[in-house]
Amino acid sequence: MTNRAPSRELQEHLWVFPMDYPIKLIGNAGEELFQAVNAIFVKHFPEFDGAAMLVTPSRTGKYHSITAQLRFEELEQVHAVYADLAACPLIKTAL
Repeated sequence: MTNRAPSRELQEHLWVFPMDYPIKLIGNAGEELFQAVNAIFVKHFPEFDGAAMLVTPSRTGKYHSITAQLRFEELEQVHAVYADLAACPLIKTAL
């Protein structure tokens, strides 16, 4: 079984809040992935606009990568977002 817990080796001591942070996810292709990711982002960032997400299909079309820019206000927010992303079965990787 794969450990989907967020990594704590993020060099948090170098982070200065608030900060803009690019996030990239890879998951199973389809509208369900987009909707799940958008719901997670809106939960943590109520003003997030899903139109700002860039969706790129893989060469085979089996996977999609989603890229977004998020504005984190505090470290706990980073951990909460990554925990929700790790809990989503449609997401294979969150970078």
